Amino acid sequence: MKFKAILVAVILCVITTANVHSFGLGAQLNFSAGEIFAPGASLVVSPTDMTHLAINWFLDFENTNIIGLTLDVIPLNLPLAVFRAGSFNFTLGLGLFTNIIFSGNPGIASGLRLPVGFNLLLGRNVIEIYTHIAPSFGISFLPRLGFSNAFFPIALGVRIWFR
Repeated sequence: MKFKAILVAVILCVITTANVHSFGLGAQLNFSAGEIFAPGASLVVSPTDMTHLAINWFLDFENTNIIGLTLDVIPLNLPLAVFRAGSFNFTLGLGLFTNIIFSGNPGIASGLRLPVGFNLLLGRNVIEIYTHIAPSFGISFLPRLGFSNAFFPIALGVRIWFR
């Protein structure tokens, strides 16, 4: 009994004193840039300053419904201008994508992306406004296996950081 109580106390101490550096939550608009990417909106979750996960919903004018998932790691966040309440930065990263197409020409595609963009941090780095273009290269798994054409998705988003 004592061992369980001590174990629970240690776990609670570790959980409550863990240093969570930052967590971001936001939304972005995606703009059409290729055959397997259509305009739409995304929910963006950032468990760290460098890692961004986006769940994308796309609806284009030809009734193609796509759900996509992107995971980007942004190791380069180079300040171009720093001011009292924030900064303006150039960003460069590497990521993965998966798109599932439900109508039109159904299929699944996955691959690599290279997000390049800018962000503006405001309110002492609490509010982030960003844009990026992510040249993407992948493989289509369905309806047949093969390389997909390169495409260049563009995003404009806002994220709130909990630090």
